[in-house]
Amino acid sequence: MAAKPGKKTRPTKSDKKLAAATATVEELTAEIAVLRDRVKTLEDEAATWKKRAEKQRSRVQKVRAKAEQAIAEANAKRKKAKARARQVIADHPRAEPLALRDAPKMPEPTWTVAQLREAAKDQGVAGYSRMRKDQLLAELI
Repeated sequence: MAAKPGKKTRPTKSDKKLAAATATVEELTAEIAVLRDRVKTLEDEAATWKKRAEKQRSRVQKVRAKAEQAIAEANAKRKKAKARARQVIADHPRAEPLALRDAPKMPEPTWTVAQLREAAKDQGVAGYSRMRKDQLLAELI
């Protein structure tokens, strides 16, 4: 049936559902556009942070290389200084040679049996506690 001119027609249930669905589609389309803009912004920020991170990695590599070089130079200087100090000590007229400083002293006939046994114990002589003075001297010399 055709509506008479000038008479208003009532919207049907399907017209109402169609209008509601159209409004929902428009809202969702607008929301999608906002989300796409947000994604683009976040992708740009991520690219910026990636560039900054790469610059920092480059800086860290340069600093690490300089630090390793400085450590190597410091170790070389320390070795040279240590060698110079040893040479100065060795060149001193009253300096005792380093090899003899920790070496056991040679036993003398004036040592007591207790001293000789102590020296034999330090040197690891087997059976030192039953030896006489002359035997200990012969073992230690």
